[in-house]
Amino acid sequence: MSLLPAVTVGRVLDQCLAACQGEEVVLLTDHETDRSVVEALVSGLEERRAVPVVAEVPRYQVPGSEPPAAVAALLHSAAAAIELTSTFIGSSKARQHATAAGTRYLAMPGVRADTFRLGGPLDVDFDALRELTQTVAAAWGRATTYRLTTPAGTDLSGSVERRPGRALFGVARGAGDYMAPPDVEAGTAPVEASSNGVAVIDADFLFMGPGPLKGQVAMHFEDGLLRAVEGDEAARLTDMVECCRDSRMSNLAEVSVGLNPNGRVCGVAMETESTLGSAHIAIGNSIAYGGTVDAVAHLDCVMQHATLELDGEPVLVDGQLVAGAGPSDALS
Repeated sequence: MSLLPAVTVGRVLDQCLAACQGEEVVLLTDHETDRSVVEALVSGLEERRAVPVVAEVPRYQVPGSEPPAAVAALLHSAAAAIELTSTFIGSSKARQHATAAGTRYLAMPGVRADTFRLGGPLDVDFDALRELTQTVAAAWGRATTYRLTTPAGTDLSGSVERRPGRALFGVARGAGDYMAPPDVEAGTAPVEASSNGVAVIDADFLFMGPGPLKGQVAMHFEDGLLRAVEGDEAARLTDMVECCRDSRMSNLAEVSVGLNPNGRVCGVAMETESTLGSAHIAIGNSIAYGGTVDAVAHLDCVMQHATLELDGEPVLVDGQLVAGAGPSDALS
């Protein structure tokens, strides 16, 4: 019997994934995956008469690493998959090929039993949050410029002209769908070489060592490239960039805002990234967000209490949708 709440396990298997009788669902794990989460999902799948297939891969250091060929083949042939590895690998070619072939995929790396708590980030109505997320994504898609600011000192701006907004809202019920519950976010890839300013990271560097951050780290951008990093925990980022061994990792790849009202900044990367009021930038690979830089990895860096302006008009102020920017009851 699962020790995790049936409500939130059900949110994942029913609302997010729509697991069905007879379907093979691959659960991707490594030796640091929370076993209570695996056991709960296996039990839930069996209750739904689906077929859980637990596949363990090595513990990867660099996000986006490729799983073994045999595991890639499993992903490609399965009806659905849930990524539970301790490092994000959902940007891998194996995942891309699997979803292109029709596999429904939930990227949930690093989640713990506590992520499933009642009142937590999986205890939300993901369908209800879809409208808000798509509204903000559409605003990104219409905009030509952006500006992101925070009380900690972030002030970053650039062009997003002709860049599509990307909405992640947790629901992957259609063939080939890819989502990342509990992450609910909307963002895009800024136009290459267009962004300037500073991003002050005061929440976490995702999948780059234990978090959250104990202090602040400033990332300085010039012409769309990361030029300098300063702060007591800057090495968490710079060491990972060095491990990637790819000069394209300096590219500003993404700017997004978190929209999950039950998220909080914590030691679980996917919850921190999802949190309403947060924003995150990423460096490196921008392909999934409409950019052109196919770097080896995509590294997310999260800040708190963000304000987003598009074409000079506020869209979100500390996570609250500005009146007139979208549905007023989107978070109710």
